[in-house]
Amino acid sequence: MQADCAVFRNSETLEEGRERIDRVYSQMADISVTDRSLIWNTDLIETMELDNLIAQAAVTMHSAANRTESRGAHKHEDFPDRDDSKWMKHSIAWFTGWGGQGGQVSIDYRPVHEYTLTDEIEYIKPKARVY
Repeated sequence: MQADCAVFRNSETLEEGRERIDRVYSQMADISVTDRSLIWNTDLIETMELDNLIAQAAVTMHSAANRTESRGAHKHEDFPDRDDSKWMKHSIAWFTGWGGQGGQVSIDYRPVHEYTLTDEIEYIKPKARVY
């Protein structure tokens, strides 16, 4: 993640990272828990944490590779500007798989609401971040 999905990124490193994280996830089927105790089972806890973190990394990597713009704190060197006409929307991602099985990332979108929930404050339009 640090090598391929850093704050400053480009299409090549993002694609390499997506392929690499998918290969790492495919090895999850080989992970097993050898400690069968029910008290202070750090083997089980660390395995569960790994399963969670690798899924989060896969979703993050695929989502970053999918978004062809710079937005917020993320600078895509191949796409240096924000593209509100295409990307002013929330990305929603699903991860299908467990323990090395599946590992598919699906991405969809929902609109950004351009209004507030109260009349006491006006909507603040987004603006480009300067680096």
